Amino acid sequence: MGSQTFKSERGPDTLISNLAKIEALLYASGDQGITLRQMSQRTALTVAACRQLLEKIVENYTQDEDSGLKVFVSDNVYRLGTKEQLSELVGDYVNDAKPRVLSEAALETVSIIMYNQPITRIEIDQIRGVNSSAILHRLVNQDLIEVTGVKEEVGNPKQYGITNFGLDYFGLKSLKDLPPLPKNEDLDDDTSDSLLTRFNKEIDKEN
Repeated sequence: MGSQTFKSERGPDTLISNLAKIEALLYASGDQGITLRQMSQRTALTVAACRQLLEKIVENYTQDEDSGLKVFVSDNVYRLGTKEQLSELVGDYVNDAKPRVLSEAALETVSIIMYNQPITRIEIDQIRGVNSSAILHRLVNQDLIEVTGVKEEVGNPKQYGITNFGLDYFGLKSLKDLPPLPKNEDLDDDTSDSLLTRFNKEIDKEN
């Protein structure tokens, strides 16, 4: 690995390495995660350089027994999470934390699922305009959504739906309690924001 890959750039008050930049982007991307292309666009590094730096970060976390973090990858989307050995500890904390705070992206994804279930990840991505793999993984772990089956098409993609716990979380007895959408409103990436706004407004009104 060449030294140029790890070259540091001096800012006004500090020295920030390219490795630190990639790690910071991983952290900031949260549940949604980030692709190598997005890293490249944000850092002005090549995709190949970003991949090398990411491999170094993965190696560092793997070798550091005092770190509880790990880099996960799904559908070419990278996200920062906790090591499997800590899943019970972290899971207990997440389950006990009240109230559970969901990101805007997670709320958007849940609302899309409730209005369209059963729905596949690709169909969700088409509505949101971004990859939803990491968010779906987190929502499944939180028991807010579940895999309800597979769609009979090439690849047999998984279909998702809301769980009973998910309904309880939003104060709903059933999907029939969802605020209705206008019949002439098509759900696509142009309407996902208005869908989320309307969903939150109606749920807040009922609660």
